[in-house]
Amino acid sequence: MATTYHLKIVTPERTIFEGPVSYIIVRSTEGEIGILAHHMQLITPLIPHIITVYPENGKTEQFTIGGGFLEVGDTTTIVLADSAERASEIDVARAERARQRALEVIGKVEPNMDLIRAKRALARAENRLKLAGRSTSMTH
Repeated sequence: MATTYHLKIVTPERTIFEGPVSYIIVRSTEGEIGILAHHMQLITPLIPHIITVYPENGKTEQFTIGGGFLEVGDTTTIVLADSAERASEIDVARAERARQRALEVIGKVEPNMDLIRAKRALARAENRLKLAGRSTSMTH
């Protein structure tokens, strides 16, 4: 029985990862999920987080994603991400500015739809900073 499966992580702009993996860890709206070969078929929404990928070659990789969907099939698993980046691709200064803007919006007393968007922006920025090796005090 095979111990690997084909993983594809795609965004609207590009394919960021494609290849055989033995395991991935993702975070859905229901919590953290580990996917091994022969996992049951599944479609679930993903929240902004850092996805951990264990490729067949044994070199663990991580990507920050801005949300999206996970589709687990018989032989292929697809992460359809709103956005995705490797640590080497992160513009730390830009992520820090985005984090600060999000915190400013969240700090306003009046709750509205901007609050929801700001919290998502904060999660994306903090995940980007964490993956880039910068510590943040996760506030959400």
